[in-house]
Amino acid sequence: MPIKKYINTAEVAMLTGLQQDDIRNLAKTNVLPSHRNRRGHYRFNVDAVEKYFGIVINNIEQEAEPSALTENTSKESQDVDKVKYISGHTARKYLKCSKAEFESLIEQGIIKAHRDEYNRWKVLKGSVIEYSKSSLPSNDTQLIINENHYQEVIERICAAKSSVKIMTANFKRFRLKPTGSQGENYNDGTPFIKYLMAKAIQGVSVQVICSMPSSSFRDEWKEFYQQMNPELFEYMFCERNHAKVVIVDDQMAYVGSANITPAGIGQGVFTPGNFEVGILTKNPEIVSSVTTLFYTIWNKAHCDKCHRADMCNAKNL
Repeated sequence: MPIKKYINTAEVAMLTGLQQDDIRNLAKTNVLPSHRNRRGHYRFNVDAVEKYFGIVINNIEQEAEPSALTENTSKESQDVDKVKYISGHTARKYLKCSKAEFESLIEQGIIKAHRDEYNRWKVLKGSVIEYSKSSLPSNDTQLIINENHYQEVIERICAAKSSVKIMTANFKRFRLKPTGSQGENYNDGTPFIKYLMAKAIQGVSVQVICSMPSSSFRDEWKEFYQQMNPELFEYMFCERNHAKVVIVDDQMAYVGSANITPAGIGQGVFTPGNFEVGILTKNPEIVSSVTTLFYTIWNKAHCDKCHRADMCNAKNL
């Protein structure tokens, strides 16, 4: 049976945990691409919903039965791109984790899987790929250079499950890259500020410390800030901040030279972007240190002695 390309408002609400009125408002304001059927009901492209909300949609009843997988590793490797499900063995090999770690991910609902009639794991391949994008082995640190900032930093922000903390000197408007499967249905990407709004609506805490947001970005920010949950989406201006830090889910941190701008993340208009370098790490000591720095600024510990505090307060009004 073919997989559905479009889903209705009720299905989007069920998948995201939002109210149907919230989904309709996103459609009415063209934040989430949609069209209306003959009865006037909204229909949403599945790929667009996945991109916007950062989720993997599992239409179990719509999916074709996975092809029979043998225990032969080479055969599994050949079939992995052709099926919706992979075996537990293949998933563990892809994630490079132990059996206990793998089953813990399933228990937490991070990896989607169920047992077949032979009591073997059948794992939704999409959930494995999605998790791998947002995870790093414990204590691992990797170097990020130039345009790789988009894939390694921005895409991890989009995959955040609980919180995002951003420190940047400059913050400018840019659009997320469309995926190949979305094609013309979503060819202009999603504005990053709208994506942050969607994360806040889903319950992800978003906090931003910025020194110099562009005027166009501030206008867009004000427009969409009214639609957000102010307890989950917060920002402040600090004239002295020149740090570039991103902390995702309080477990992973980027520390480097790149601002949250098109040129900083490798999406320059006339060139590939700036020359940028940084590290992405799960090292607990580094993550803890930059989180402490973030909250020191966030809680205004230095404001009393800062000669620029009045300028920051004016911006924050």
